[in-house]
Amino acid sequence: MVDTLAAIYHTGSMEALPEVELEAQATALRKLKNEIVGHDQRKERLVCDGVVDMLVGVLSSQHGTTGSRKSDANGPAPPTWSWTQKDEATFVICTLANGGAAFIPPLYAAGVPQVLMDLLAQTTAPRLRTATLQAFWNIVSAWSALREDPGDAASPVRVDVLTKEGIEVLSGILGSTLSDGDHNQQLQLRLIADIVTVSATTEAMKALLCQSPILDQFADFLAAYSIASEHVEYYGDTLRPPPSTPGTVTSMMSAICSIISGSTYRTHRFFLSPTIRDLFTQSWLASSDQRHLFGARHGFASTGEPLLPLLHIPAYGTTTHHYGSRAFPAMAALQNQERRGRSVFATITQGGDVDHVNAVCSWLLLLARSMQGHSRLVALNLLALVNNAIDADSFDVGHRSEYMQKNRERKKQIALLGVPLAAKLVQMASEGRSSGSDRSAQNDDMLVKEQACDVLALLVREFDELQVAAVDAGAIKYICPLLKKSFDPVPLAKPMWSARRTAGNADPTTLSPTRRSGSQGLPPETLHAMRCRQGALQALAALAEKEDVHRKAIVEAGVVPCIFDSLKPFPPGYSTGDRRRGQVIGPKDGSTTAVLLAACRAAKTMARSVSLLRTSLVDAGIAKPIFQLLHHADPRVQLAATDACINLLLEFSPMREDLIAEGVVKTLCSQAKRCGPGGGNGDLRLRVSSLWALKHLMSASPKEIKIKTLEELGTGWLIGVIRGEQQQVREYISAPGGGVSVGLSAPNAAGERVDLLNPQSSGMDVDVDVDEADPLAEDDDEQFGNDEACANDEEGDGEVMFDISSSTHYQASQLRSTLHSHNHPPASPTATHVPVFSSRRYLSSVRAIEQTPALRAQQAEVAVQEQALDFIRNLLNGEDCSSMFDHLLQLIGGARIFDVLTEKLVPVGIDPATGNGSATSSTRPIYGPSALIVSTVNILTHIANALPRHKQLLIAQKPLLKAWLPHFSHPDRMVRVACVWAVNSLTWIDDESDRRDARQRAQELRACGIEGAVRRLLGDEDLDVRERARTGVRQFEQL
Repeated sequence: MVDTLAAIYHTGSMEALPEVELEAQATALRKLKNEIVGHDQRKERLVCDGVVDMLVGVLSSQHGTTGSRKSDANGPAPPTWSWTQKDEATFVICTLANGGAAFIPPLYAAGVPQVLMDLLAQTTAPRLRTATLQAFWNIVSAWSALREDPGDAASPVRVDVLTKEGIEVLSGILGSTLSDGDHNQQLQLRLIADIVTVSATTEAMKALLCQSPILDQFADFLAAYSIASEHVEYYGDTLRPPPSTPGTVTSMMSAICSIISGSTYRTHRFFLSPTIRDLFTQSWLASSDQRHLFGARHGFASTGEPLLPLLHIPAYGTTTHHYGSRAFPAMAALQNQERRGRSVFATITQGGDVDHVNAVCSWLLLLARSMQGHSRLVALNLLALVNNAIDADSFDVGHRSEYMQKNRERKKQIALLGVPLAAKLVQMASEGRSSGSDRSAQNDDMLVKEQACDVLALLVREFDELQVAAVDAGAIKYICPLLKKSFDPVPLAKPMWSARRTAGNADPTTLSPTRRSGSQGLPPETLHAMRCRQGALQALAALAEKEDVHRKAIVEAGVVPCIFDSLKPFPPGYSTGDRRRGQVIGPKDGSTTAVLLAACRAAKTMARSVSLLRTSLVDAGIAKPIFQLLHHADPRVQLAATDACINLLLEFSPMREDLIAEGVVKTLCSQAKRCGPGGGNGDLRLRVSSLWALKHLMSASPKEIKIKTLEELGTGWLIGVIRGEQQQVREYISAPGGGVSVGLSAPNAAGERVDLLNPQSSGMDVDVDVDEADPLAEDDDEQFGNDEACANDEEGDGEVMFDISSSTHYQASQLRSTLHSHNHPPASPTATHVPVFSSRRYLSSVRAIEQTPALRAQQAEVAVQEQALDFIRNLLNGEDCSSMFDHLLQLIGGARIFDVLTEKLVPVGIDPATGNGSATSSTRPIYGPSALIVSTVNILTHIANALPRHKQLLIAQKPLLKAWLPHFSHPDRMVRVACVWAVNSLTWIDDESDRRDARQRAQELRACGIEGAVRRLLGDEDLDVRERARTGVRQFEQL
């Protein structure tokens, strides 16, 4: 091997080598490759001797580029030694990267990924291009294993292969003409898809891929494959030739899943792409829309015969048609309550889009049923992502409609046809069934074992019906053995013995970064066990979300100790260098970060059962490891552990005392105070979870614990959080010409905008076009085009708004919506009105709602304020209500407390101090977030449940009563119920000595109009409101 290296170095300058020298160097590189294949110690020695720098020099030389282009232009030509030399150098890099994660740091330090990308952009020689892509794949594959190494969590190594320029190169290869039977092209397509699958791990990278043509190119290939497989009869323009191998299709579906995961917008961008829409709209010779035949009721009848089993699903209910204006949501809000509660998605789908999403889901089900093994699993994964994104846009439409019926049909179809397929794959993984003896089949089986439970969890998460279907298919009895097996000892491959001193024992400080190997990472056998464990925990967490019977079945399977063991991280001093000293980390020694997150989620969902919380979970001692994870170095683990603590700190939890003894109060208060708006939405989520857990801790706790927690948080900090700390954000939004008004306001019944955080602050009238505010809008225009309806509009898209009263997201702009139609009601009840769906406008709305930073920040701030208000509510709950309120009065002051509560209740345009409206304010009340109003009124209820003098203090707050009055007619029933409860508490007579004061309080409430508001609620449409109002009126009459 030394002679081989000397032969390579002997060539001297690589810019002007004669053909004989190039041939000698290519031969030496080939010999070097053969010598190191399968020998990790030789690879380490080569790296230590500087082979990486030499390889970079070979690949960076200009030899071979001209020859490759010439051969490509003039047809096949015999290979020259110039690019054969590059071929062999690329093969050596492939072999080094195949050695594992230890070789990624030196390759990255030498800039190998960028050199390979430059070479890929320059060459068109098929063999060299394939070899370069294979080297890329080996590098990113080893890098993915390095990311799972718990001892190398802070490693700076990042293989940034998917830069913007790199994505353009890959997209160019995907866009080239595909020749039938060209093995190199087929292999290149698969390698590109595999590279995207592994490398698309961050939101920034996924966003770049979504903006590029790559996502749509993968969608084109997938549609072409379906047409070639005769799943769909296509009558449109001829698409590109499909991939010839099913493995390539599987890799492309995996790449699509990696790009669209974690984003509703990117998922919509996939299934609303022009090719996918044309796949169904161009499948019929008839001029009318026949996409409903792809739905569950007709069994995907594309070719005339149903390709899926026909499902007869009973009607959801009578379909009600309304003929009011659907073009302007603010006008719809003026209509009666029966017609409210319509989402953008519900309105759009009534224009025919529900048929498209149902067709896409049926199509993916058909793909899954036509495949086997890992390919079927990937198709189900894509189906789960699409179904979850569709459901994320589905709000309660407030009435039974055709949309609700078709939505129910889609979920029923997935429950009957999709979930059993996923459960069957889990069963195959659990029983260790093999699909073959060759290497490809074994790799397929390993992937199924690692990913089957993950896909099942993604498919059924948050869907009661799908969870029941999975349990009925035997999912729990197949998942639990997989979880148990992940703790079994596994035989680890031992390193080759050598009598010579290896390079790994050299002092790393004396070597340059390109000559120093890095961490070897976890052994492949341990990584496989970790992935199986993570998937099993994710599946159990999903199945235990809703039904208590599912949780009890999990306990009966005996896996609670496994959940406990999964909460153990690897030792802090763990180093993969210990492998050289014979100290090998096995599956029982700890868990990776991904496993810790899944275990915390499983503990959280299992703790929702009161009986299990008091028996199995406390017996397993699950509280201690959860508390230890609160101090984990990874913020994601801290957040997951805090979420689990929320259920462990409930008043009926026997683990509450143990956690208090461990110091959970100080830890949670520190987390809440440490995390703020400056740290991003992730930190705000941790603050929300910390306050949520502290809120539960305050319920039915001793007075000493309440006082200690309040002192730990600090009353000044708590009041500041309730009032809102994002003053700069609000000032920026309110400034003329500043900020983005997308989704930052909520309309009242008159369509006027409301600041989500501080209703008393007006000045939100900053009209910024959605496309102008979002740099991705131009990309949508290029992708979907400016259709005729868009071209006729003179104005840009209006702002995306959220109707609090109906929980409705919509896009408002004078006379525009996401539907292109003549926005007028039919002339008669028998007339039909079918609007035309606009993909571009709809995607613009979805993107703005999901990606507008100011909107996301305000939503997080509302959640923080809600939990802070609920903390005070629970602080005043219980028998020590009076003493705790006195304590608050002493620390904060009555004036400040009631000022804060008044600010949360006062409508827009009204001064909280005087109660007078501005000259430009509307006479119609404009409400703030319902969650904040309910939390504020609940605090009033608890104050009213204290001593009579506290009730008198509350009644004396005239501005608060005036701000409270409009909420008795709030559209949200929860607000109305809370208001009546507070009145009932205020008019309650504690004893005979309190009768006189109670009569005076009733007179004050009568004088300010609250009694009349309660009487009007006797005819409320909600039964709970009517019953509470009846009690309130009776108490008024008794006084």
